[in-house]
Amino acid sequence: MKLLFKIFFLTLVSVWLSGCASLGKGMVEAYLEKQEAEDTRLCEIWGKPFDGLAPYLNNHRGHMKVLMVHGVGDHLPGYSTQFVEKLAHELDLPVMSAEKKNIALTRRDDNTKNLGNLSVVRLLSKDRTKELMFYELTWSAITAGQKEVLAYDNSGEYSFRRAAINNLMKKFSNDTGPDPLIYLGESREDILISFGQAFCWMIKSDWQDLPEGVSKACSFNDNGLDKNLAIDQYAVVSHSLGSRITIDGLQRIAELIDKRDVSFRET
Repeated sequence: MKLLFKIFFLTLVSVWLSGCASLGKGMVEAYLEKQEAEDTRLCEIWGKPFDGLAPYLNNHRGHMKVLMVHGVGDHLPGYSTQFVEKLAHELDLPVMSAEKKNIALTRRDDNTKNLGNLSVVRLLSKDRTKELMFYELTWSAITAGQKEVLAYDNSGEYSFRRAAINNLMKKFSNDTGPDPLIYLGESREDILISFGQAFCWMIKSDWQDLPEGVSKACSFNDNGLDKNLAIDQYAVVSHSLGSRITIDGLQRIAELIDKRDVSFRET
């Protein structure tokens, strides 16, 4: 449990930048409705107030690091681009690394496993005194194969016979509906390990030390983790199923730490 007490952990939702009107909105309504008119519906959020990320950007000893975990549905690396651009604008971090660093996540005990992708971008202020490292976890590759069995009748041979709205809703439900069930089944462990790997890479490396374009596993026993935990600040942005994955993933990490003698046997 010592690890978690050292971490400045925030679970943020997308309302952080766009308001909270969408909290009470159903998935289908939010998917189909155009957001042109102002939504005056009320919502309430309970919890301890926090100062946001800005106070931690000017950390001369360490770094502010943010991990984003997506929810249901198939996602491709880069899905967080719009969010990152808004975040950079709000925090006045206009300087972005020319290229993102990508790590193909895998298991330490089975490096043939595809556990998704971790994409990392570095944001800086104009005078380079403020810095934020943003980590984007794309785990949906784990569930994509199991969802393919539902797409057998999405071809034109079948789809043209449906009304347009029915076809749209079928594709939407096939893409998003199975993920919670798959997560509760045999893919749960792989998804949690994917989160653990992303979290490990976030703690472990500074920008210059991050690998690029490799398939590689991270270990919580690697050098540098203890030092970084003492000086870095961490936050997690999640929504939908991603929030459940985040909570379960952190609990799994805590249990592994609590049970270990000297080192982790897996991440």
